[in-house]
Amino acid sequence: MVIVGLGLLGSSLALAMKRRRLAKRVVALGRDLGRLRPALKAGVVDEASVLASCAAGADLIVLCGPFTQFERQLRALAVAAPEGCLVTDVGSVKGPSVARWHKAAGPLRFVASHPMAGGERTGWRHGSADLFEGAACLMTPLAVTRRDAVAQVGRLWQALGADVSLCSPAEHDRLVARVSHVPHAAAFALALAESAGRRAGDFAYAGKGWRDTTRVAASDAQLWSDVFLHHPQALAQGLKGLEAASARLRRLLAAGKPAGLKAALERAAAFRRDAGEQRR
Repeated sequence: MVIVGLGLLGSSLALAMKRRRLAKRVVALGRDLGRLRPALKAGVVDEASVLASCAAGADLIVLCGPFTQFERQLRALAVAAPEGCLVTDVGSVKGPSVARWHKAAGPLRFVASHPMAGGERTGWRHGSADLFEGAACLMTPLAVTRRDAVAQVGRLWQALGADVSLCSPAEHDRLVARVSHVPHAAAFALALAESAGRRAGDFAYAGKGWRDTTRVAASDAQLWSDVFLHHPQALAQGLKGLEAASARLRRLLAAGKPAGLKAALERAAAFRRDAGEQRR
């Protein structure tokens, strides 16, 4: 197995595969061998390389780095890896990119997938063999995607504890924008608002409410900048709804009518309870 990009998701995948004995040998492919060596020494992977040729004997390749690099990486791997090698990814955006990735993969059996797992901390040192346990995983095959490959990738994620669903790339982006990208943007916005002319030391007194709400705002800025710019319309629509809800709360506060404010908060609380119960 070759993991391209040994960050949080890549290292978690390596650890999960090794714990469950799903791979005889796990190879990390990256751009800087010096950054891969500590993970190799720690036993996270069995081999590390900066050359695509390390995939010459691969049965499985998983792209775990920035999705903006997938097309270039797939072109290189299409030459180096055995024909028919199974390839998937963990990218959080899909859309029209999936068709380009398929084309770049050439003779490799590519299946786009997205395990809804991660965290605000980055780097291989934060990897966990249990990261995918109980996570939803969306797979977005196209009409040209080989059915046997879809079945194999699905079984892979299930073996790692994920709950697999199939959808189109467009539906994936609509859904993930709503349940992941807009909440991340809201967390960034709240932290950004508090950063304007305020003292960070004040938040030494903050409880779990503020810390939980803004937790994901500590995530990698480059990654989320790329994600947000992938489908700005969906994100803008979500933020517009958030702004409308905030404006409504401001009006209710200005009116000073407890009944209206309580009703709005009860509606929000009921939705949150229902949404929490529907978690897969």
